[in-house]
Amino acid sequence: MEKQEFIDLLRKKILILDGAMGTMLQKYGFTTGCPDELNVTESETLKKIHQEYRDAGSDIIITSTFGANRLKLKKYGLETEVKKLNEAAVKNVREACPNCIVAGGIGPLGEFVAPVGTLEFEEVYEIFKEQVDALHEADILIIETISDIKILKAVLLAAQSFNGPVIASMTIQDGRTTTGTDIETFVTIADCMGADVISANCSDGPEGMLETAKEMIKHTNKPICLEPNAGLPRLVGKETVWDYPIAQFAKNAEKFAELGANIIGGCCGTNPDFIKAVAEKVKGKSPINRHVQEKTKLCSRTKTLTIEPMLIVGERINPTNKKKFTEEIKLGQTNYVREMALAQEKEGASLLDINVGVPGIKEKDSIVKAIRQVQNVVSTPIVIDTSDIVALEAALFECDGKPLINSVNGSNKSLQEILPLAKKFGAAVIGLCVDDEGVPKTIEKRLEIANRIITQAEKVGLRREDVIIDAVVLTMAVKEENKNIILDSLKELKKLGYRTILGVSNISHGLPNRSEINSKFLTEAKNLGLDLAIINPLDNVFQKDTHIRIDLKQEKVSYKDMPVKEQLYKAILLGDKENIVFIINKGLKIMTALEVNNILIDAMQEVGDKFGKKEYFLPQVLASAKTMKNAFERLKPEIKKEGGNEKGVVLFATVEHDIHDIGKNIIIALLESHNYKIIDLGANIKTETIVDEVIKQKPNIVALSALMTTTVIEMEEVIKELRQKHIDIPVIVGGAVVTDDYANQIKAAYGQDALQAVKKINELIVGINGKNN
Repeated sequence: MEKQEFIDLLRKKILILDGAMGTMLQKYGFTTGCPDELNVTESETLKKIHQEYRDAGSDIIITSTFGANRLKLKKYGLETEVKKLNEAAVKNVREACPNCIVAGGIGPLGEFVAPVGTLEFEEVYEIFKEQVDALHEADILIIETISDIKILKAVLLAAQSFNGPVIASMTIQDGRTTTGTDIETFVTIADCMGADVISANCSDGPEGMLETAKEMIKHTNKPICLEPNAGLPRLVGKETVWDYPIAQFAKNAEKFAELGANIIGGCCGTNPDFIKAVAEKVKGKSPINRHVQEKTKLCSRTKTLTIEPMLIVGERINPTNKKKFTEEIKLGQTNYVREMALAQEKEGASLLDINVGVPGIKEKDSIVKAIRQVQNVVSTPIVIDTSDIVALEAALFECDGKPLINSVNGSNKSLQEILPLAKKFGAAVIGLCVDDEGVPKTIEKRLEIANRIITQAEKVGLRREDVIIDAVVLTMAVKEENKNIILDSLKELKKLGYRTILGVSNISHGLPNRSEINSKFLTEAKNLGLDLAIINPLDNVFQKDTHIRIDLKQEKVSYKDMPVKEQLYKAILLGDKENIVFIINKGLKIMTALEVNNILIDAMQEVGDKFGKKEYFLPQVLASAKTMKNAFERLKPEIKKEGGNEKGVVLFATVEHDIHDIGKNIIIALLESHNYKIIDLGANIKTETIVDEVIKQKPNIVALSALMTTTVIEMEEVIKELRQKHIDIPVIVGGAVVTDDYANQIKAAYGQDALQAVKKINELIVGINGKNN
């Protein structure tokens, strides 16, 4: 049966589901053995039961396959009979009730998924996948009596291969399942993972289920199915007695219909008499129209978060510049993860970003451990932050609820890899306004990428509300106008009705007083309707004055009466690019070009020292680097006249998916002053492009940079590709997340900082020249 055909039918009239199978089997004397085996050994009896429900008015008949999965069948030595028993069950219903809708019934496993139980999610998925495949001849699937949301996710994932509608039902009492999942969370997860009908069954009698139904209809536009028990059982001697009044049961069915139920049936204790009474009251009636506004929601196992302006995403579970955490990840430990999860939740974070991308580890294992630890100690929904597609899929398997993926971008490769995974696992996703061309310089280009991501997401079946757009924050240290570009982009994205997120802390990268700058920028973004802010929760402070002043201590200097050598030194130290050429011209009258250059290099080394001591910040370093570049352009022809030969050729690139190139540009300025020829490919450069340029340009050394834990792995890919093409060129790597250990692992040289990188490149060139001589 086609999904839309079934949905259209449910919009037209209320359908009647059958009642309890176990109650009827007991009536016929079957109280021991495997009930699912009766599909083969007592098929005529089962057909008779199905017909009794049909005659009572049932439109939908469920197969007697509640426990027909290999785990439960194993208790009876029937674990190899899954296909046979499920196929026989479908055949029984089809033959007994040819005009009814055949629902392939799937029940729980009787065990829980880790860490609540001992089963692993992948194992559970495979168990259910086998049963789903065996029920392929059914018209629809109905998943019933599930109490663990992780089990429900596994069976819904398995049911994605079924070519027909799927009903997902959990057993709820007093507003929650026995494992703590609330109604809104259940509905949200079932909805986003592909359930066509949301259902509740068992646990409660009609009155309790009425309260459950009232909450269910608040959170979904999908059809609702309700299957209450016949009240609560009483134990009379050794016999379980269900004595709920049938008339009262039917009266409650009318209340279900008035709420907006589309399918009504019965569970434990009900029989054809109950179903007949229900059918007489509501069968074939037109269901009421319901409408719930679509919202962006994220979930943990026990909590649902509606995304609205403005919520905080805690950013501190990230190993960048955290040596202790990095070492813990390498050792397989999660102490820091636990501490930061608890601390950030206490400080007000609504979501927790989890990033464990350390070079040289198996990220798949590390991120699963981190997610499991976070889910054990807090109820905060999570953000999965990785660019490793294998690690991402493992993380999605591990998540209890509905997570947020960080992130997809506008490149075709990213769209094709990430969006289908988000759809498959029912996740929301951050859409990063970056593509193969890098970070857009204009607002218009950012909007074009955002629209492209939204369009592709909707094509794979994701809701627009489940894509949260990131306009990409760049630091004001490089260009103060970056703040206005981001805020104007945010304003336009909100006009389009998009959900938005920003990595707020990036605005202050390389600057002093970061918390103050972050807070002021955050205040402005919040006033424009920002939905999510990735930030240290402690920086979530409202600022009345949002003007950001970048106050850098700048020594005032007068070159009057200062020796020329000191003027040269000071001009570099203070980033005086306007006067540097004039001062160099004076210097060339009294000393050689090489002597002038050596003074400038010494000054640039002090700039590096000051940066390391946090006496200088990025704007000052960049100013000095630009001044150095102007200086060398003037000195280069003079050095050549004096016999200074070009030391070598270095090809620079920031690897694919990484948009940061500040550190790379500083090293380039230093190398040029050391008389190197530089080939700069820029940022976000594909592996094949780097390799092609190496073949074409024939440099002496390749220098690769990466700032993000999610992109550093691309360095190894570049080196592998070079070696596969038998290009045995030295490679040096560097960046905030790169370590000496990782460099050794991928067989590259390591530049810890700009000055060390220059020193290492000099050593490599000496080695190359020694081989050639």
